[in-house]
Amino acid sequence: MAPIFLVTYVATIIYTKPQPTIEFDYELTRLFPEAHSAYWYYNLIGFLWTLFILHTSLKEMSPTIFLSYTYQSWTAICIRHGISAAAPFLPSSYHMLFQIHEILRFHCLVTATVTFTLWNFAIMPVIYFKGCNTDIKKKKFIKFFFGFNLVQAHLLNIVYAILNTIISSPRRFIVTDLWCSMATLLAYTLFYLLFMDRIGVHFYPVFSPRAHWCILTYSACVGCYVATYFGWNKLISKFIVTSAIAS
Repeated sequence: MAPIFLVTYVATIIYTKPQPTIEFDYELTRLFPEAHSAYWYYNLIGFLWTLFILHTSLKEMSPTIFLSYTYQSWTAICIRHGISAAAPFLPSSYHMLFQIHEILRFHCLVTATVTFTLWNFAIMPVIYFKGCNTDIKKKKFIKFFFGFNLVQAHLLNIVYAILNTIISSPRRFIVTDLWCSMATLLAYTLFYLLFMDRIGVHFYPVFSPRAHWCILTYSACVGCYVATYFGWNKLISKFIVTSAIAS
């Protein structure tokens, strides 16, 4: 079932590629807080903080954390905070960096949303109730789950993503945002199934290609991206209207 899903997914990504280009309009790439504004300071502090969490996570664990969806999402959030803080000082010739800034907008929000939702309401409960068959194992897992770095990566990640992508410089997402994130999801899916699974690294057992229900979990993940796109767009529209009335 996994090969069928992958072939269908690849074909869909190719067929739905935005035309004539996937680049964002110039006006959209100029959406970032002004230098020395309150939100600019937030992005600067947010960049330093998320970078610090990456550093402490690497010391506590190992570089293999970058193989995980969670820490790839966290790294993207860190990078976007940094670009948001640097953007007011960059000349327009840094065209590609501004494009990356916008590509990461929805990517950061959707990956943070998926990480927050799946880890806290699906993966964690399954590990706790199915994988921990003794009280000692359950206590150790709870201690691990509420560790400082994992609380940042699994619970507070959504807060940082919202502050950076919505609150500090809001705009409605467009189809290009969704397509770019679906393309990056495809890239991670191929990496996970064709490399990590083959070398025996199983971060997410529910996504094993050998499971009979794998096409359901893969489809659910894609559905989460689409639902997040429409769901956050509704909330952003309300936020923009409310902000306009307040000002």
